[in-house]
Amino acid sequence: MRTEINRNRQHDPRITYRGATASRLDNLTDAVFGIAITLSIFNLANPNSFGDLLTFTKTLPAFLISISFIVLVWNEHLHFSEIYALNDGRLMILNTAFIALVIFYVYPLRFLTLFLTNFFFQTDVSLNIEGYQVPHLMIYYGCAAFALYFILFLFYGRAMTLTRSLQMNPFEEFYTKAQQKRLAIMCAVPLLSIGLTALINRYSYIWASVVGGITYCLYIPTMLMWYRSFEKKAKAYE
Repeated sequence: MRTEINRNRQHDPRITYRGATASRLDNLTDAVFGIAITLSIFNLANPNSFGDLLTFTKTLPAFLISISFIVLVWNEHLHFSEIYALNDGRLMILNTAFIALVIFYVYPLRFLTLFLTNFFFQTDVSLNIEGYQVPHLMIYYGCAAFALYFILFLFYGRAMTLTRSLQMNPFEEFYTKAQQKRLAIMCAVPLLSIGLTALINRYSYIWASVVGGITYCLYIPTMLMWYRSFEKKAKAYE
C-alpha cells in the first residue's frame, strides 16, 4: 500500500525520492499502525447487546479523532521514508522506539478522545476518571505526543548526519533542516502544555485542564508561521 501511495503522491521535483519502494522496515511500521488503529476501535466498547451497540455508536467521534491523529503520525513516517529510505543501525533503533511509542500512544489518545466526546457531545460512555485527575491525563497525553514527535525529530537529525552519503542537493539540505524546525515546534507545544498544566494544577485542576487543552491550539498559528517562512525561503531554490 505504501508503495502505491508513494507512486501516486504529488512530488517536489527538487527532491530525490529514494524510498519509492517500501522496505521491510516500512512494512513492519505500517503493520504496527494497523494494530494501533485496531486497538483504538476494539477498546472503545464491546457491543454484545443492543444497548452496547448504541454505546459503541456514540464512541464514533472519539474513534474518528483517534484515527485522524494516528494517520497524521503515520504520514510523517511515510514522508520521511519516501525521501530518505534510511535503513542503517541507528535508524532501526529509532524506528523500533517509534513503533513502540505508537502502540503506547493509542491508550492515552483513546482515553482523552473518549473524555472529550463525553464532554462536548454529552454522551454517556463509561469512563472512570475524576475531575482532579484530568490534568494528569493531559500531562500523560502530552508526554506521549512529545515522545513521538521527538523521535521523528531525531529521524531528520540522523538524515542530516548522512548528507554526503545520501548525496543531498542544497534544497534537500534546506528541506531537512526546515522539517527539523517544524518538528521542534510539534515537540514544544506538548511540552508547554505539560508545564502549564503542572503549574496551574497547584491552584485549580479545572483551569489546569482547560489551559492544558487550549495550549494545543498554538499549533495553528505556529504551523502557519512555519509554512510561510518555508515557502518564502524555498523560492530561492526554484
